This record gives sequence, structure tokens and C-alpha cells, in this order.
Amino acid sequence: MPPLTGIRVLDHGHVWAGPLLGLFLADLGAEVIKVGAPHRMSGVSIGGQRAPVGSIGGDRGSTSVDDPRAFHGLDRGKKSIAIHLGDPRGRELYLRLIEQSDVVLENFSPRVMPSLGLSYDVLAEVNPRIIMVALSASGATEGPWRNLVTYGPSLAALYGLKSLLGYPDDPQPREDTADLDPTAAGHAFVALLAALEYRERSGRGQFIDLAQGEATLQRAAAPLMDWLLNQRDAGPRGNRGTAMAPHGVYPALGDDAWLAIVVRSDAEWSALCSVAPQLEQPEWSTMSGRLNGQDALDSAVSNWTRNHDAMELSIQLQGLGVPAFPMMDPTALLIDEDYSALSNAQINLTAEAAAPVRGGALYTGTPWKMARTPAALSGPIPNRGEHDDDVYGELLGLDEAARAELREAGII
Repeated sequence: MPPLTGIRVLDHGHVWAGPLLGLFLADLGAEVIKVGAPHRMSGVSIGGQRAPVGSIGGDRGSTSVDDPRAFHGLDRGKKSIAIHLGDPRGRELYLRLIEQSDVVLENFSPRVMPSLGLSYDVLAEVNPRIIMVALSASGATEGPWRNLVTYGPSLAALYGLKSLLGYPDDPQPREDTADLDPTAAGHAFVALLAALEYRERSGRGQFIDLAQGEATLQRAAAPLMDWLLNQRDAGPRGNRGTAMAPHGVYPALGDDAWLAIVVRSDAEWSALCSVAPQLEQPEWSTMSGRLNGQDALDSAVSNWTRNHDAMELSIQLQGLGVPAFPMMDPTALLIDEDYSALSNAQINLTAEAAAPVRGGALYTGTPWKMARTPAALSGPIPNRGEHDDDVYGELLGLDEAARAELREAGII
């Protein structure tokens, strides 16, 4: 049985951070109920194609039923309800759900839930055991950035992370994946597990206020402290490390083929030179010498690697104890023996789950491998409001006439 079986989550997540946190919980057995508006599409989670305007991913109906990408979004395995929280009747219905739920998660700006009369204080009065997770850009603490509304790229720039991207002496700005979202989701997941454990001991829930920018800023601790203590601006370093050389991604034989190589010690450098004797220069025999001559060193390593197959050279270097691995595109990754073995060991669809999630397709799995309480893929992306009757009928006890009335009024 998955470890979070019996936990009910109301998921207000949109775009990436919130939905990803909800996906973690769903894969680990929680009943995750996606909360959306009945009268418009929200910026729902990433996945699918041909998404409606105003949404990233859309619902399952936005793709062909024969297109497996329709089943790859971050809302897979969740239930879906529609509810108009701006109407008093919708708010009252929602508070009835709060009474029977364990977790509320959202990644709006801090003003959204309070403006609906659904702040943590209100929810905790209805259900003292409720845990609320808020993933705003800069946190709900009072301050000049409190009500920022951003996406990952702009938030990373605000927190200075963009200043570290790129190559030395290259004036061109460089972009990366907006990884503030998944980083924040991971931090929030651990915090939520701690809150659930605390609730087991105390019987009380709590409010988790997690600023996405701060959660990600910890990755830049070294350059941040260097600036605060020494007023040194680290600037972009490309793929280079501060204490290891060579440390980079180098061209390999073929079109757009690359491999990463890291040398952490003089012993590893000697091992590398045993297969590339042309690199054995006196000035590079020590780590300090290699660090001081990285331009020439990287050029020499590149001239050597570009004549070798990335995978074959990686395996050879690994055999000598030198960290190396080829850069893989999605196709190469999916056919890689190690990755395939890891995935097959992880994904174990039950007979009940295999049909709704299309067992012959490829799925994003979960990073946790637990022998006694394994994660599981439990279902596809739901259509908007697909589980209204289950939630409002079976859970809250509204009869068919009452549900029809609410639906006619645009409440659900």
C-alpha cells in the first residue's frame, strides 16, 4: 500500500510547481482532488498538446484519445472538480470539503486565497488538522515583494540566479529551464511530510509558507556568500567548477554529441592521461595548474574528445575511475539499459490501474524507490469536473437534484 493512502488533498496548483507537488502526493497514494473553476480554464499543469488558449496542457479532452501525450501531464492520477469559489454557495461547499480533507496546496500570489475568504486561519477554524502549503514567488511574509506574480525565468532573474548563467566574457544572456518550480515543489514535499508527522503527534495542522525564490537561492550559496563577505561578483562560469579541472561538457564524434567529464584529483588526471597521453603536460600535473590554465586545458580536452564516441569514451573513463557520461537526448535515454532497468523496477501497474493509464505508453515516474510502499501510476489526466458527482455526491452527500441545481447556477 502506498505510504500516503488515506490522505486527501485539495490541489489548486497551476502551471508547474503546484501541480508537481500534487503529482508527488498522488503517486504516493494520496487522494488528490484538482480544484478548478467551472466557468473558465485555469493555467493547469504541463502536459498534452493543442491546449486551449489560456492553459498550459489543458484537460484530457484537448487531445486525441489515441495520443499518449494526452496522458502525460502533471495532473495524471488526480480527481477533478469544478467549483466557483467567488460565490458564497461555492465557498460554503468548499469549506465542507475542508472538513474532510488533510492538505490544501496552492501556488497563487499570497493575496488570492485570503481574497476568497479562504486564508489558512479560516480553514484551520473549520478543520484544525488541515495543512496548507503555499508556494508563492517570494513568500507571504509582509514585504515589498510579497504580492509578486511571476514565472520561473523572471523570478530567477530577480533573485540573481541569471547572473550566474552563461560563459566567462560572453555578454550574451543565457537561459535555462525554469527550475525554480520543481525545486520549490521538492522542498515543499519534504516540509509537508514533516507537517504530517507533526500532526500525528500533536493533532494540529500548520501553514507552510514556501517562497519559491528562496528555496532555489540556496543553490547559489557560495557566490552569494562571496559577495556578502568579499564583494566579489562570481559571474558566469559556464560548466567549470571552482575546485576541479577539467570540469565541463566536451564535444564528441557525431552531430551535436557531447559528454561530461570531471577530474577531481591528480590521480584521476593521471588515469585520464593514460588514455589521452597528448594531454600530459607539466603545467597540468597539479590541480592548481589545471585550474589556472582552464582555457588551454578545455581546448585540448575538446580536441581529444571530438574524435571519440561519447558513450564508448564515457564507459572507458568510468572504468578508470574518472567521472564521465554522455549527454543523452530523450530517445537515447529511453533505450539506455541502466535507465530502462531503473524505470522497469519502479513502475508496477496494478490490473485496475493499467487500463486507465494506457499501460503500453511511456510515463514519467517518481524518483522514490521504496520496496515496502512503492509509488504507483494510478490514472490519466482527468477532464475538468469529471469527479463532481463522486466528490459532491458520495463524499458530501448532495443528491442528484441538489447537484443539478448547483450546476445550473454555475457553482459546480
